[in-house]
Amino acid sequence: MAISVRDIQEKEFATQAKGGYNVEEVDDFLDEIAEQLAALVRENLALNQQVAGLEADVEAAKKAAAEAETRTPEYNEKGYFENLQKSMREAMIGAQCIADETVAEAKAQAEQMKADAQAEADATVGKAQTDAEKITADARDKVAALQQQFETMKASAASFKADFGRILEEHTALLKNKANLF
Repeated sequence: MAISVRDIQEKEFATQAKGGYNVEEVDDFLDEIAEQLAALVRENLALNQQVAGLEADVEAAKKAAAEAETRTPEYNEKGYFENLQKSMREAMIGAQCIADETVAEAKAQAEQMKADAQAEADATVGKAQTDAEKITADARDKVAALQQQFETMKASAASFKADFGRILEEHTALLKNKANLF
């Protein structure tokens, strides 16, 4: 299944009990993206090789035409060879135009594929950074809340200890005075 930019942007990962993303699910998704990008790179390389082959074919055709012009034909009727030469030139020009168009189309397609792959990669990286920042911010908020709870509990424990000490002192004083009551 091909992954689109929209798939990457809308992908949501299941969270674990601790509130984090499922690491294996994130890794699997990133592996899919990596495979898709690798396929695009291979396709781009293949298109570049095809363009190079077409350019070589054009050069070979130009060379063959130049060689054909320099040969002296055995049949020496002037009008026939002029027409033949004109036809060959027109055919070469047509072939050159077709080759140029094919090369231009292949280059444009390769550039578009490269741009699409870069856009998908940028979107994936941006989403990952946004998610990481959100997770970090959530973690900081939880740490701050826990720190506040800890400080509150610490203050409560100190207050309890002071109150308990005071109560013990009062009861000790009462017990000492109780002896005087009897």
